[in-house]
Amino acid sequence: MPEVIIQKATMENLKDIQELNHMLFEKEHEEYDKLLNCNWTLSKEGEEYYKGRISKDDECAFIAVEGKKVIGYLVGSLTEGEDYRNLPKVAELDNTFVLKEYRKLGVGTKLHQEFIKWCKSKKVEIIKVQATAQNDKAINFYRKNGFKDYTRVLEHKLE
Repeated sequence: MPEVIIQKATMENLKDIQELNHMLFEKEHEEYDKLLNCNWTLSKEGEEYYKGRISKDDECAFIAVEGKKVIGYLVGSLTEGEDYRNLPKVAELDNTFVLKEYRKLGVGTKLHQEFIKWCKSKKVEIIKVQATAQNDKAINFYRKNGFKDYTRVLEHKLE
């Protein structure tokens, strides 16, 4: 595997992260969820969302870099738990993506490990993640990295 470095994202990486997230949205839209707004990532809202993940103390953004090329990213944030559960401090892995040619090389795992370190530094005890139910590759990746099923959200589309 080529040498991949995981580092905290800066505002200089904003466009790289947005472009990778746009690829994620297009992939998810094509394969799983036709309701996704693929324009959101590159919109003003999407830009503000990622600026926050990069700059705020209770949010984080990491990039995977090979040479000078950003090949993957992960963003997360501290979040509120459900009011009906007595949860300790919670974080959410909001979204992550690795370029296709770098998958299955440990890049996603390295990003996840950096996120775990960040969570521990914030005294987080539970991490949540959401994945499209049909996206078996993502679900298997998360399970391999310690996530367990807790809840399932079911939808019924009315015709």
